Amino acid sequence: MRRLLLIFLSAVFVFAADTIVTVNGRAITDDIVPGYSKLDKQKQELIKEQLINEELLMDYALKSGVVKDKRFKKVFEAQKAKIERVYKEKMKKGLSAEQIRNIKGSIAVQAMFVKKARSFKISDKEAKAFYEKNKSKFNMPKSVELATIATKDKKEVERILKKLKKSKDIPSAIMKIAKEKKQRGYLGWIPEDAFPKDVFKKIYSAKANSLLKEPIKVQDTYNIVYLVNKKKAGIAKYKEINKDILKMQIAKQKTNLWLKSKLEELRKKAIIK
Repeated sequence: MRRLLLIFLSAVFVFAADTIVTVNGRAITDDIVPGYSKLDKQKQELIKEQLINEELLMDYALKSGVVKDKRFKKVFEAQKAKIERVYKEKMKKGLSAEQIRNIKGSIAVQAMFVKKARSFKISDKEAKAFYEKNKSKFNMPKSVELATIATKDKKEVERILKKLKKSKDIPSAIMKIAKEKKQRGYLGWIPEDAFPKDVFKKIYSAKANSLLKEPIKVQDTYNIVYLVNKKKAGIAKYKEINKDILKMQIAKQKTNLWLKSKLEELRKKAIIK
């Protein structure tokens, strides 16, 4: 999809489309990459290879069943309308048939990837084996598990803090108040780099299962913070890892390998001129 931005945001006006490469009888022109002829030879070759690979995968995806899905059609129409609006503003003309097919093909490849990834059923045994083999990938930064309530009213902050300090079950009280304010309340685990350094230091220095005595102000918002737990930096234990996310990562890895293999297969059969 990143390459599509070249089409829609370029300020180069192309009056006659020149063929860059032909793949299985389909000409790919500089309608897809405006300004291609002005690039140096090395960049042209890199882009040509990318265009070949993308065309082979798009053609394969467009011939698959994903394009028949109602959701695919809805996503495609919405994306096409959005891109065409921007393109008309920049280029003062509508999209060509080749460009529309390129949009449809790119979305089809994404849909095919998701469908394939979901087809892999990762067992607990496979997930555990993946973790053991790739422990270094689970080297986690310092992190904190939080529940919060946010408000811009300083007097309200004082009232809530006073109420929470009297509560016998602070986590439940926080969740109740957060729900009343239509907030999440429980935020889960958050890594150190998601905070300003001084804010993280203040939170991390508190004891686990404790309410910070003072709210943390970020811009014009006061945040009442309950530190549920905290972790030191290091390799996360298997029991600490979200198994659904881990299995999703494994499925994506398998899909990438499948996609690479499929592309190699398609290139062997392709007629490229």
